[in-house]
Amino acid sequence: MSLTQTVKLPTWKPQLIPLSEEEREWMRGVVTRAVFSVWNRYGRPTDLAEIYQYYLKQASEGWHFDQERNYFRLQPSFPQRGKRTVDRRVNEAASKQFGAKVVAVTSGIYQPSPRLFLNEEKAEK
Repeated sequence: MSLTQTVKLPTWKPQLIPLSEEEREWMRGVVTRAVFSVWNRYGRPTDLAEIYQYYLKQASEGWHFDQERNYFRLQPSFPQRGKRTVDRRVNEAASKQFGAKVVAVTSGIYQPSPRLFLNEEKAEK
C-alpha cells in the first residue's frame, strides 16, 4: 500500500475560521449601511462591487455604528473576508428572515426596502 503525499500549490491558501454569529450580524449591518449610504448620497441602487468596497473600507477602519448604544465604537477584530462571503451577507440582509432592510432590484443590484419608507397606514394595506 503506497501513501501519496499532498502537494500544495503556491496559490493555496488555508481556509479561514468559519464566521461567528457576531461577525455575520456585523457584516449584515455593514452591507445594509452600504446600500443606504449610496441611496442617500446618490439616489440610486448599488451593486455588489460597491458594497464590497464599502465593506473593505469599514473592515480596515475598525469602527462601526452600534445601534443599541447609539454611538460609534471599535469593532471586534474579524479577519478580512472575500467578496463571496460579503455577497452572501447581502443576500441575508435582503431575506425576510433578517428583516429585509434591502431588496434586490435586479441580479446583483440592491436598494433600501421601500416598505421602510411607508407610514404605518400604507404598510398595512
